[in-house]
Amino acid sequence: MRDIATRTALPQPYLEQILLVLKGAGLVKSKRGVGGGYVLARPAEEILLSEIIAAADGPITLGDFGQPHQDGACDHEGHCVLLAIWNVAGEHMRHHLADYTLAKIAQAARGTAQWPELHH
Repeated sequence: MRDIATRTALPQPYLEQILLVLKGAGLVKSKRGVGGGYVLARPAEEILLSEIIAAADGPITLGDFGQPHQDGACDHEGHCVLLAIWNVAGEHMRHHLADYTLAKIAQAARGTAQWPELHH
C-alpha cells in the first residue's frame, strides 16, 4: 500500500479508505502476512471502470431527479422532458464507462495502448 500511496501521492489513510470501499464492492481482496496487501479480486480485463466509479461514488446518474419526481411531489411527474433526457444521458454514460476495463486503462497509462479519443 505504501508503494501505491507514493506513486499516486495520496495520503495512506485516504488510500486505505478507498481500498476498503473497493474491497466491499468485491473489486479487490486483502492478503495478510508477509508480502500482504491488496490484490485484484478478478482479472483486470474483467473489472470495469463503471464498477470502480459506482463503488467509490454510488450509482452513476446524471441530474438529481429522484425524490421530487415521485408520489405526486412534482407537477410534471410522468411527463418531464428533462427527466427523460437526463435518464438517457445517464444510461449512455454508464455504457461508455463500462467500455473501459482496468486493463485497458493501465495499458493506456503505460503507453502500450492508445488513449481514448476526445470528441469535440
